[in-house]
Amino acid sequence: MGFSTRTIQGPVGRLAVTTAGEGGLPVLFVHGNSGNRTQWAAQQAHLAQRSVSFDLRGMGESDPDPAGRYHFRDFTEDVGAVADALGLERFVLVGHSFGCAVAAEYAAHHPGRVAGLVLGDPGGSMRDLPPEVLGAFREGFLPEKYGAARMEWFEPMLRGARPGTRQAVLGSLYATPREVMATATWSLLDCEPEEQLSRYPGPCLSISAEATLAQLGAKALHLRVPGMRVEVLPAVSHWLMMDAPESFNATLDEFLADVEARLELEDSLPPGPTDASGALTMS
Repeated sequence: MGFSTRTIQGPVGRLAVTTAGEGGLPVLFVHGNSGNRTQWAAQQAHLAQRSVSFDLRGMGESDPDPAGRYHFRDFTEDVGAVADALGLERFVLVGHSFGCAVAAEYAAHHPGRVAGLVLGDPGGSMRDLPPEVLGAFREGFLPEKYGAARMEWFEPMLRGARPGTRQAVLGSLYATPREVMATATWSLLDCEPEEQLSRYPGPCLSISAEATLAQLGAKALHLRVPGMRVEVLPAVSHWLMMDAPESFNATLDEFLADVEARLELEDSLPPGPTDASGALTMS
């Protein structure tokens, strides 16, 4: 079964969606800030089970929000709209970069629907950034400085990227309105990844670039979240799922197999207590 593209009605406009595969435990992909759904093409081509990617509002081919709502929490409404429109009752949620904040926030509020959570190269909290760095970021978003500043931000993250990755990432960056990227970026000052993940009881995996973990050091998320697994990919850029799709996909396959085994075990157990969200509580 090949790729199929359609639009659905989201909370503030149309959302562009690509589906592939059929059956099995569905996988829903969330791209990063200034990204688009095609950045998950290698994963969707690989998976036999049903998979879904979509463009967040204001990015890719999805409609912008007339009210300018691009907080990471606003994007969780897009995730829910796609899952509802396609009838995804329970699924694995995979995010990349900024999409990790969106995915983790959705999982924290809907643990009964998210069977497993994968974070592709998550960063640390922006709250830890020194004031001078935040000030430079703010200045860089000024219209007259944005063109040069965005390249200064992206060049370090693109080190080690394949030529095709670099071309695709920069093409999507140039196509994303400054206001969308700026609002989404600044919303991360309200995001605390550790707090988000403390509210999600399901299995969680980080697939991280070696260079990112070296930069984060002790602030790496898997060191701060109990029970969170990490797989490290060497010699890749921040867009590791595009640079090393075979390695990323193999790690994803292993995680999906573990999640499916966990679900089979839950289904074999007698009914037990659930929390307010409907998630099974294990004693």
